[in-house]
Amino acid sequence: MKSIPSRRPLAALLLPLLAASLALAPLSGHAEAEGRLFQPKGENLMISPPPGWRLAYMDGDPDGDYMVDFLPANEAHDSWREGYMGVQRRSFPEAGLLANIQARNLTVAQVALSEVMQGAQRNCPGRFVAMAQKNGSTNNIPLSVSGGFCDRTGPVAPYGEGTVLAVYQGKQQLFVVQFSWRPPTDAANKQYPFRISPAGLQQYLDLINAATLCGGPEEGKCPN
Repeated sequence: MKSIPSRRPLAALLLPLLAASLALAPLSGHAEAEGRLFQPKGENLMISPPPGWRLAYMDGDPDGDYMVDFLPANEAHDSWREGYMGVQRRSFPEAGLLANIQARNLTVAQVALSEVMQGAQRNCPGRFVAMAQKNGSTNNIPLSVSGGFCDRTGPVAPYGEGTVLAVYQGKQQLFVVQFSWRPPTDAANKQYPFRISPAGLQQYLDLINAATLCGGPEEGKCPN
């Protein structure tokens, strides 16, 4: 997939109005542990980073869209290798597009993730190994999960980059969670199709499946 520090979107969504909701914002220029820190208001996704990871950046609108980035303690945005985690809250698409998706008995999360991953595969300059997309729910939240590994992404990730991407459909907001990794050497984890150990991948999936909603009209209050 595209390199995270330059943070071009994983793919251009085919549905432009949906793209406005889900486009991943650039990371370039973000300073460590900086940004505009705040307590989000309204519906929010509660998801934990891996143990030992720190809040590296936050920005956005407490009442609207926002993004939060987490990195391992010894990693930097412009040179990370071990891993990256991003969480975004995004608005739903406009009513007409939303109705069209619902009329096809699909979820917004399902459609959005499908389009993103198709684009990611097209835009990989090398060989892209895709994960199967799984559509379902976790803790009563509609959820779609997919990902893959691109073996050639440029000098910032000379041995490729992998990503697991999850889209949650809340009652009022969409939430996008991204876990990414970069092999530190050409030989690292080469026996695995996504260049990450099964235990490492399962850790990310377990965190995705443990997420819950808070702050909405039908949900409990978010912790401070």
